[in-house]
Amino acid sequence: MRDEAKERSELLLAIQDLGYESLRYSIFNEHRLSEWETRIDYNPELKLYEVYSTMDRASTGSIFKFKTFEEAKERFIHNLKLTVFQNKTSVENGEVPEYSSPLWDKLDIDIESLKNIVEKEIKERGFESLSYVLFDEDSSQPWATHLFFKNGKFQINSRDERSYIVGKTWEFDTMNEAKNEFFKILSQTVHAEQLANEFGFSHPYPSPLWDEEGKRFNLRQDM
Repeated sequence: MRDEAKERSELLLAIQDLGYESLRYSIFNEHRLSEWETRIDYNPELKLYEVYSTMDRASTGSIFKFKTFEEAKERFIHNLKLTVFQNKTSVENGEVPEYSSPLWDKLDIDIESLKNIVEKEIKERGFESLSYVLFDEDSSQPWATHLFFKNGKFQINSRDERSYIVGKTWEFDTMNEAKNEFFKILSQTVHAEQLANEFGFSHPYPSPLWDEEGKRFNLRQDM
């Protein structure tokens, strides 16, 4: 037998864990149809869960039917994630989103000030000779560690000689988290190239941090 209260609580907890409280949704017909919302209902006659999304004027798209709550929950969360992705993409492309939400609304970020803060610490650490790019995702500088802001997140990745992304792109909600990871990667780069120097391996680019003097360069112990 269904425990609707338990199912509702489980869905609300999942929404909270994802930080999706600002999205438009309805759980088990808690209100009438509205525009641009994700809904999960239960049809007692068919004994099926129904998951669907509404559009403008509360028109409905495809209705997905499931026998089990777990299947319906999975689709419901998928639709919520899709809503976030689609609206973030719209904002990024200069288009109007379906509705306002802090998950995709543009933040008033002073990029120049943030860039100056990072540049200052780079000089303090003696990392000026490293290959890095700040807040210019499209730069083709080879072997660079990138720090930029996109889709409401501070992001970091590393590039190869053709400026292709190597590995994953790390995403952070705050600049402080991103900055810490950025300097961690730069420190690891210096350490790795100093080891390569000792073993006689070649380097992607020259830097005084891993020439003969570089062997004696002391990294801050925050890697």
